[in-house]
Amino acid sequence: MRLTSLRSKIFLLVGITLLAGAIAVMLVTQRDVTRTVVASEEVAVRNVLNLLIKDSEARWGGLLTDKISTVRAGRGELASLGATMRSVLDMYVEQVEQGSLDTEQAQALARQWIADMPVNAQRFAFAFGPELVTLTSSRHEMTGQDLSTVTDFKGNALAAAAYQEARTVGQSFAIYRWPASGDPGASGLRYAWFGYFEPWDWLFAISGDAHAIVTQFDQRRDEMETSIKEVLQSLQIARSGFAFILTGEDQPLAPLPQAHTGLLDEQDTATSRTLRQLLRSVPSNGDIETLQFDPVDNGEPWQISAAHFKPLGWTIVAAVPAQDLTSAATSLRNRLGWIFLLVLAVTLAVAWALSARLTRPLQQLSDFARALPDQDLSVASPIPEHISRLPLKQPDEVGRLAATFIFMDQQLREKIASLLLETSSRERFESELNIARDIQMGLLPTPLASEVLRQVDLYATMIPAKEVGGDLYDYFMLPDGRLCFAIGDVSGKGVPAALFMAITRTLIRASAEDETDPAMLMERVNNRLSENNPNMMFVTLVIGVLDLVTGDLDWSNGGHPALCLVQTDGQLRLLEGRSGPACGVQEDLPYRRFSTRLEPGEILLGYTDGVTEAVGPDGTLYGEERLFARLAGLQESSAVDFSTTLLQDLHEFVQQTEQSDDITLIAAKRATP
Repeated sequence: MRLTSLRSKIFLLVGITLLAGAIAVMLVTQRDVTRTVVASEEVAVRNVLNLLIKDSEARWGGLLTDKISTVRAGRGELASLGATMRSVLDMYVEQVEQGSLDTEQAQALARQWIADMPVNAQRFAFAFGPELVTLTSSRHEMTGQDLSTVTDFKGNALAAAAYQEARTVGQSFAIYRWPASGDPGASGLRYAWFGYFEPWDWLFAISGDAHAIVTQFDQRRDEMETSIKEVLQSLQIARSGFAFILTGEDQPLAPLPQAHTGLLDEQDTATSRTLRQLLRSVPSNGDIETLQFDPVDNGEPWQISAAHFKPLGWTIVAAVPAQDLTSAATSLRNRLGWIFLLVLAVTLAVAWALSARLTRPLQQLSDFARALPDQDLSVASPIPEHISRLPLKQPDEVGRLAATFIFMDQQLREKIASLLLETSSRERFESELNIARDIQMGLLPTPLASEVLRQVDLYATMIPAKEVGGDLYDYFMLPDGRLCFAIGDVSGKGVPAALFMAITRTLIRASAEDETDPAMLMERVNNRLSENNPNMMFVTLVIGVLDLVTGDLDWSNGGHPALCLVQTDGQLRLLEGRSGPACGVQEDLPYRRFSTRLEPGEILLGYTDGVTEAVGPDGTLYGEERLFARLAGLQESSAVDFSTTLLQDLHEFVQQTEQSDDITLIAAKRATP
């Protein structure tokens, strides 16, 4: 089989395509299956962790509920005893009110009664006043003791806090530590109920031992941990994964599986930290965090998911070998590989048989297309018979391709004929534009006579943005011997603007035959342009008249940028003032005349907005500020050098940026005596 034949290439292409497709399908399948399995295992791991967390929360909640119930029961008993104490104290107060006893006697009897109350290791009574010193107690060693240094379970001053709360609400309850009897160095956890006796400003209390509650709570917690250990040891995640719990001391609650007992102290390849250290960074907000752990000494990477159980300080962890997550995908990929190889062999055999049928008409179409460049495509030509029959003979892709070739031949011949006609028309149009450009440039004024140029150095130039432009300038001598000059900018560009420019120039010259006032000239031009102006075109215009002998300058400005005057000291002065709007907008508008004097050596410059609105490569405009800065100091230049320097600075600014508007300059320098 030669690779140079179309048949062999199709066969090879089919084989490579099928093989590439098979590989792609296997890779995609493995990827998708891996993602699915990993996702499902991650969900399973999260579910296991959530179940462990919920189970721990439920067990811990049960312990707290039992503890609270026990404390509340003990508190109720203390409150009952406190009520008895209050009734006895009320009895003594009644005797004082009846006159049987005075207050001191009643208080002494009350202290004695409290001191004689039955006492045991679990429960005793005492009372104290606002000085926070024990007035009496059934535990006699407490009498006279300063209670201000005793703190409750939260670290607050016990006596002061209880005194303030009981005075406000009538009673208080607190848990605190009190030195154990017979052992000054030891302390026991106790709880007490406090009642406020307002007539004597006393606080009386019944204190009970909380040790039994703590012992019961610790026993229930041990039972809970034992139950959770049994659950962890029986739990298996994926094929060989497991769960464990680290206590607040970084020790496992239940031993890890024997094969992985050292996993916690192995170092991660990427971070060089042990798994135990990595688990310390698990957020304490209870969210499940998943991390990859690749032990240095063990080539088997793990996926670790962990969550912090804040009430007990536990870190609940699920560890799954990464291989468990991908083994199903690998097995499926291997099975698919054998299936694809079998399908590939059968498909290649069929493709070899069909390639001959497919390549024959393709070769015919190739020969037909190869012969097209040798034909005259500008005229119609008949399609070869064996090509024209292909769409009917083979109603498949080859037939549609043949029909496309036939349609392409017809369209190609039609398009080429149309292109030849369009090219001829475009060449004729471009020729007409070039002629129009020559005519427009021919309308520009010729240099003045030498005797005039000895009095005034005059130079003007126009650079259209297209073949023809809408800017204009003109200068000519008036019958009274003064120099008339004009510069303007027509709205728009191209041929319409060029025609409007030619009309404007003609109107200026015609009006100047019997009128020398620039304001009156401006009015005449405006009236004529406004008479029949359906497209609402207009032209900004400056018309000036210069007396070559005295230097007196009269001008009128119709919406055009102000003329610039460079004085002999290099300072720039603008001939500001608007005589009226642009010409062609509205008839019968008056225009104002302005006057000044052009001193010997001073240079007068007129320009169009194509100068100030020239765009640089960064999109910024040339602008009036740069123009005025460049003009200052050019008083020694001739009119030609003056204009050339300005144009050169403009070209350096725009660089290769395409010109967007016509650029026109006219400069006049009065000769020095």
